[in-house]
Amino acid sequence: MAKLLPPYIDKSCKSTGEKMLFDIFKNRQFTKDWIVLHSLNLSQHTVRLYGEIDFLILIPGGGIFVMEVKGGDVKCIDGVWHYTNKLNITNTSNVGPFNQARDAMFSLRSAIEKEFGKRHKFTKILSGFLCAFPHISFDKHSVEYEPWQILDKDSIKNGTEKFFQNLVKQFTNKHKNQRWFSEKDSLPDKNDLNSLCDFLRGDFERVRTVKERLTEFDKEVKKYTEEQYRILDSIQLNERSVTQGSAGTGKTMIAIESAVRAAAEGKTVFLTCYNRLIGEWMQKQVEEWKDKITVSSLHSFLFEQSKGFDYDKAQSSKQDFYSKYLPLLLKDIYQKGISKKFDKLIVDEGQDLIREEYLKLFDSMVTGGLQNGNWEIYGDFERQAIYAQLTRTEMLDLLKDSGQHSNFLLKINCRNTKQVGEETSLISGFEKPPFLLEHLEGIPVEYIFYNDEAHQKTLLSQQLQKLSSNKLPLNELVILSPRKFENSCSDSVPGFSIREIKNNSEISPTQGFYGFATIQSYKGMESNYILITDIEDLSSEIAKSILYVGMSRARYGLILFISESMRNEYREILKRKLN
Repeated sequence: MAKLLPPYIDKSCKSTGEKMLFDIFKNRQFTKDWIVLHSLNLSQHTVRLYGEIDFLILIPGGGIFVMEVKGGDVKCIDGVWHYTNKLNITNTSNVGPFNQARDAMFSLRSAIEKEFGKRHKFTKILSGFLCAFPHISFDKHSVEYEPWQILDKDSIKNGTEKFFQNLVKQFTNKHKNQRWFSEKDSLPDKNDLNSLCDFLRGDFERVRTVKERLTEFDKEVKKYTEEQYRILDSIQLNERSVTQGSAGTGKTMIAIESAVRAAAEGKTVFLTCYNRLIGEWMQKQVEEWKDKITVSSLHSFLFEQSKGFDYDKAQSSKQDFYSKYLPLLLKDIYQKGISKKFDKLIVDEGQDLIREEYLKLFDSMVTGGLQNGNWEIYGDFERQAIYAQLTRTEMLDLLKDSGQHSNFLLKINCRNTKQVGEETSLISGFEKPPFLLEHLEGIPVEYIFYNDEAHQKTLLSQQLQKLSSNKLPLNELVILSPRKFENSCSDSVPGFSIREIKNNSEISPTQGFYGFATIQSYKGMESNYILITDIEDLSSEIAKSILYVGMSRARYGLILFISESMRNEYREILKRKLN
């Protein structure tokens, strides 16, 4: 029942030996009043003040002890140490664990002396070191250490309390005749150790900044899943395909990779989507292939391609200018051979672009048409079809009529953390997540309730101040709302510059403002942190779809500002989670 700092082991810790010892310190009665610091949560690249210490044990009336832990099988042959893990992988080292522990102990002493001064009583505290081999019986003798400094499988079985009592006794007897030793200062009480702990704990329980957490998260998320690799390989074997997947399953990344692979084979590719921002982003991703890959949101492409052609400009003010008039105009241009057809067509955000007019245009743009040509369509036909004119069934039927194709389904969410994925599913009305969540761990989703507009602005200002003090870079957060900027809570927040994102180039490490976008305009995009304001509806189908789109944009951190009038509805949603 020791005080453990930190009080938990990170899930990334794979050492069963270290976990075993952590549990002993945590659960045994004899460790009451001990303080045990451990480095099991620190990443390997973390620079520590006094070397690599697995456990630092502070015992009232006993002293401070550095413990090095070696799990698995351990052997020393001709001065070389061999460590074999449970996977039967062996690593070797010329520096043994006892030397590691001893060196760390001396580094610790130096750090204490530097912090408190040579004459301070803390420099007289008895210190020692030991090695733990929890999986084996360790019987190798050496002049470098004493048998009572070995905590192995046998000594754990015979009694860990008995072992530590003897360890303290032996180190006390070894040093009690030294000039610096005094029973009062060298065998510290609880108060002394608590004071010393305030200095020591920072090197074990270091609070990572938000930026550091995001850097580690990025390393985890920038990996294709096995599922994505399998579908990428399958697509290469199929001329025509429709790939469905929920938010975060990697549809856009596969579309981009497929476009690059086709370009590498010498094919010309038209890669398109609905959202202008994501079109700009994809354009940057394939910039080195711009001679082969044409990337644009469909509406931007239609407008640019129509320039220079004589058409009725009065049509541009009509509601169906982009949905009917321009697609028909461009279809005629391609059918007449005025513009050259593409070897391959790739459509992202397909749920917003599957309608007869667009399919007829696509048919004219790709060599062989939709019946015999090379094309891929990616989409989420469930909650993300917020611009769709047709039902999911109607869209899929249209695609069946357009040409025989293969169907693929992406199930694994590789964008969002487990916490973001689960809460997104809960709030948007799914009985269970429409995807499988990978191992990406993050932080809890935050729900903040506001009374009125003024209160929401105050809460938003406080939240931005909190994130700023945690060193979150401005470009890592995007504020979303179902409302336009001028009607949203983000307009005129005291103390902070918030600006609507017009294009992707505005988001950069050097920006001096927080970015804002409507949920609808940010569909298909993502940010490490998403903050959604102005939530005043949790029950209608359109609200669930919009929240699904907005929440699933968050890769790591997600904060929702919800009207107090929705609290009872939120409680009802929460009941589903608890049942």
